[in-house]
Amino acid sequence: MDDYSVSAEEAAAILGISAKTLRQTLRNQRPAGARQVPPQHGGNWFLKPSYVEQLATQRGRRIPNLSALSSDRVTSAHLPGVERPSPKPAVARAVADPTHGTWSQWIPFSDALKVAPRFPGVYMFRIAAEPHRGPVYVGMAGERKGNGLRGRLTIYASGKGAGSGLGEHAFDRALEDPTWLQARLDEALAGTPMRAKAAARSAIDHAGLEVRWQTFETRAQALQVEAQLINEYRHQLWNR
Repeated sequence: MDDYSVSAEEAAAILGISAKTLRQTLRNQRPAGARQVPPQHGGNWFLKPSYVEQLATQRGRRIPNLSALSSDRVTSAHLPGVERPSPKPAVARAVADPTHGTWSQWIPFSDALKVAPRFPGVYMFRIAAEPHRGPVYVGMAGERKGNGLRGRLTIYASGKGAGSGLGEHAFDRALEDPTWLQARLDEALAGTPMRAKAAARSAIDHAGLEVRWQTFETRAQALQVEAQLINEYRHQLWNR
C-alpha cells in the first residue's frame, strides 16, 4: 500500500536538499503525493513513497528502498512496558508516525531537533550509557505556537531550560565532574568564560542523553499520559 509514510525530513535527506526547502515547496505546490498533518501552519509533512521516488528520479538521485524505511517504524505500546526489539535506526527513521499514540525510537538528543515533530506530545530522556536504568525524565509539550515537541526540546538545546528539572539535574551532574569544571575554569582564566546559556547546554550534552517521544492530537491528551508516566517511574526520575 502506498500510504503517506515518509516524513519531510526523511524525504529531504533522500533528495539531497534541506527539509526547510522541501516543506516550502510542498506548501506552495500542495501535490497529491504529500499531505500535511494537521493541515495547518506548523503541521508535519508526509509523502507517499512513490512520490519520493518520482522526485528522486527528477533530481537524478538513486532511488532508495522506501518499503524498508516504512516497515522500520516503531509500533510499541501506548505506555512503556516491555519494548519490542528492533534494529538500531538511522536518525532519519526516528520521526513518529502521523497516526499518533506510538513511541518513536530512542535517538541521541543532539540529533533530536532534526526530526522532532511539531505535534503536542510527551517525551522521555534516558542516559545513553545506562539504558538499563530506564527513563530519567518525563515531560510534555502542548502546541507551542505550532511547534509542539520540537519547540519544547529546543528550549533544552538553547540552554534556556537550566531551571527545569532536567536542566537543573544535568547541571548538578556536570558540577560534580572535575573535568567539566576544569574546562569552564580554563575558559574563564583565558578570558573567554562560557555564557550561562552555553553552560546549561554544555551540561545537557555532558549528561549524554537520548530521547524519544509520543505525539497526540491535543495538549490535554499529552498531559494525561505525562501524569501516568511520572507516576509509573517516579522513583527514578529527575522531575522535581
